[in-house]
Amino acid sequence: MSVGNFAKVLRQRGIKTGQNRLFDWLRTHGYLIAMGKRYNSPTQRAMELGIMEVRETVITTNHGSKTRFTPLITGKGQQYFANKFLKSKSMVKEG
Repeated sequence: MSVGNFAKVLRQRGIKTGQNRLFDWLRTHGYLIAMGKRYNSPTQRAMELGIMEVRETVITTNHGSKTRFTPLITGKGQQYFANKFLKSKSMVKEG
């Protein structure tokens, strides 16, 4: 599941967040790479825990090709993060 779709699921469960806040939280807490060429890709730790995966897509244009990395939250990751947020209710507050 994409991070944006997961943010919608969390919102339905009472966690006040959106896609941008969730991306920020995942970077801050070490689940996504925070800078560089692989910005927003899952960290090695997140992939070893089995809670995130990465989809690589090669985009070819007239100017060459580049690889796009899309972070995905696995089924196990959805349970992991939902439990974490629902227990603590410490997700970034709206405001």
